[in-house]
Amino acid sequence: MRHVLSSAVLLGILSLAGCNATSSPVVGTWEGRATSDEAPFSFGAVTFAPDGTFTAEAKYGDTTRAVSGRYTTEGEQITLAGQGIPPRVYQVSTGDDTAVFTDQTTGKSMTLDRFK
Repeated sequence: MRHVLSSAVLLGILSLAGCNATSSPVVGTWEGRATSDEAPFSFGAVTFAPDGTFTAEAKYGDTTRAVSGRYTTEGEQITLAGQGIPPRVYQVSTGDDTAVFTDQTTGKSMTLDRFK
């Protein structure tokens, strides 16, 4: 349950509340490159669809779980709400084919690379 919550939080960062998801810079498919020192989990892959939904493969050590839900974006924040998990808010900064999601509670971050 704790791992699913962490996944939901990270996914929440990827969308920003109040913005049209179609115009969000996070729309697309990404691959995570976080290490265990950067975050309690990492993404094998995550897709943010233009309709405000996401699907992700979250990795916790040797365990991998599929997570899906909805995201919203507002400014540089993304809120992820996974199935059965409370919404989580992240700070997002995007660059050329990269996005860094930072958990506002812990300050830990994960870098994602856009699939080309």
